[in-house]
Amino acid sequence: MKPALLAVSIAAIIAVAACSGREDSAATDAPGGNGAVSSGPVTVENAYDIRHERFEGMGDSLKAINRELKGSAPDVARIRQEAGSLVSAGEQLPSWFPAGSGPDVHARSRAKAEIWSDNAGFSRVHANFLQQAQSFQRLAEAGDVEQMRGASGALGKSCGNCHESYRGPEK
Repeated sequence: MKPALLAVSIAAIIAVAACSGREDSAATDAPGGNGAVSSGPVTVENAYDIRHERFEGMGDSLKAINRELKGSAPDVARIRQEAGSLVSAGEQLPSWFPAGSGPDVHARSRAKAEIWSDNAGFSRVHANFLQQAQSFQRLAEAGDVEQMRGASGALGKSCGNCHESYRGPEK
């Protein structure tokens, strides 16, 4: 992997993991779900916990994909599974931010108020992430490891784009 692509991928992995939430397997059949977060609707009261766990799960999926792609014999089935988890989470992601669930409600939240005040911008970066995740999933389904290696940087960057504008510093 080229040094610049590797650096972007690593930065994206760290950013995703730092902001994060574990995807509930009961809600999305994501691998490794621990069932700790309710699979019911996201409410103001549970939004922080759901976001935290599900973003952590997304970070875990991205880490697993990159770990496989760095190896000499990537487990394509594992990459497919993790890519599917990213798409599933990405499709649900906007629902994790109900009005009134921002940093003013939960002191540990890294979500910036701009998620709610700049909904059009947040929707744009979300749509970009979802497009990248779906594109990567298609490559994973096709099984072309070299193309997946080439696309992994764009996938990681799409995560980072949201973090740059809509995630605050670690508390």
